[in-house]
Amino acid sequence: MKWSIMAPLRVAVLDDHSLIQMALELRLSREADLKVVGVYSNSRDLLASLSGTPADLLVLDYTLGASELDGLHLIGLIRRRFPSLCILVASSAESPSVVNLSLSVGANGFFGKSESAELLVEAIRKIASGETYVSPDLAYRIGRQSRPGGSAPIDVKGGQRLLNDPSLSPKEREVLRCCLDGMSVSQISRKFMRSMKTISGQKQAAFRKLGVRTDAELFKLQHSLASS
Repeated sequence: MKWSIMAPLRVAVLDDHSLIQMALELRLSREADLKVVGVYSNSRDLLASLSGTPADLLVLDYTLGASELDGLHLIGLIRRRFPSLCILVASSAESPSVVNLSLSVGANGFFGKSESAELLVEAIRKIASGETYVSPDLAYRIGRQSRPGGSAPIDVKGGQRLLNDPSLSPKEREVLRCCLDGMSVSQISRKFMRSMKTISGQKQAAFRKLGVRTDAELFKLQHSLASS
């Protein structure tokens, strides 16, 4: 995606905390090549406005009010309705499972609210350029990068223990490894050139053998094995 001072990157913000809305809008307005085109406190207003007020990138709070869709369903819905929109999740729920699940359903990056505000601009520019953004700390926690000093990431150790389960077939092990990397069924299907139905069947077979039913349960099991 190309943007400039003359044609700034259009950014929308969804967050249900007014102070965070103000802080994000104030910080982004300092960048001449970024333009905040909308700030929303609920998904209904956001979805209604995006059709008439297009945006190039959305900064999305993962955890909204009780009456809202959960983060995963909302990301998936936005991805289906606005496939070209870049989505940067901004959340205080900085766990490996939330990061992996967010990326697997269509987010382009994950910005932890404990990170420096200055890194937000870097994250926005990175995903607008077609890259994936995850902070260095979160990256090694979800197994995308080695720990300082070269030791294995904690969740990689848990993932390896899952993959070593003797009940898994080689193909189920392949699919499970991709799931742990945050890949969706369609992405795994393209990677191995097998049908989505086949991949989905192998994924569910692996889940049954491990005693889990959902991606969230898989990542929870991975994390518990890593710390045991």
